[in-house]
Amino acid sequence: MTQIRLARISRYPVKGLSEQSLDQATLSPGQPLPGDRRFALAHGASSFDAAAPAWFKKAHFLNWARNPAIAAMQARFDASGTRVSLHQGGAALLSDADLTSEQGRKAITDFLIARLPTETRGKLVVAEAAGVSFTDVEPPYLSIQNSASIADIGKQAGRAFDQRRLRGNLLLDGLEPWAEMTWPGKRLRIGGAELEVIEIIGRCPATTLDPETGKRDIETLDVLERSYGHTDCGVYAKVVQGGAIKLGDMATLIA
Repeated sequence: MTQIRLARISRYPVKGLSEQSLDQATLSPGQPLPGDRRFALAHGASSFDAAAPAWFKKAHFLNWARNPAIAAMQARFDASGTRVSLHQGGAALLSDADLTSEQGRKAITDFLIARLPTETRGKLVVAEAAGVSFTDVEPPYLSIQNSASIADIGKQAGRAFDQRRLRGNLLLDGLEPWAEMTWPGKRLRIGGAELEVIEIIGRCPATTLDPETGKRDIETLDVLERSYGHTDCGVYAKVVQGGAIKLGDMATLIA
């Protein structure tokens, strides 16, 4: 019998910035991974209105697909995911900006505007909206990846394929490659939580970027299309039963 194990838990406190790895989390019904995409960086051409905050599509915010320069920056967060420091190539760029304070928000927006004037369109706002996660799709789903599928992409690409390119929340070990493609409509029990798999995730050009350098170095969409006849990888799932999950938990697929 297949033994499925939770190998990684990742959240992205700021949409577009790098991940924060977690040892454990508590999931709630109908909610995303706690703290995931709580903040986003609305550029000068965005329609995001801080006076009436709401979910918007990723094009309104800095993101890897359109703004590869931010992919080269490594973000480090405190335990709450609300204080961030930025580094690149081992050098500190910004230290301990509190995204819940006016001063901290100004520190990160001033820094990024000065460093990336074209990317930011000369203006940047730290977006936050109560009860909203700025994920690529509006429903508050978690994204799940299969490590065997990721390894298989690397085999087809002729080089290792870093799971960080896919910006997933949960990484599972112990599956056959692409087993997750048959999961929509099924449920997955992990630790004390249960999730319903909703749909397969279509990938975008963000997956072509090296998470360390921000440079496009693998034509991921071409590799997927050529090798499998599609440009999908991973699945979205919603939490239907809340509970605690932790690294190493075994997962069970429920038909």
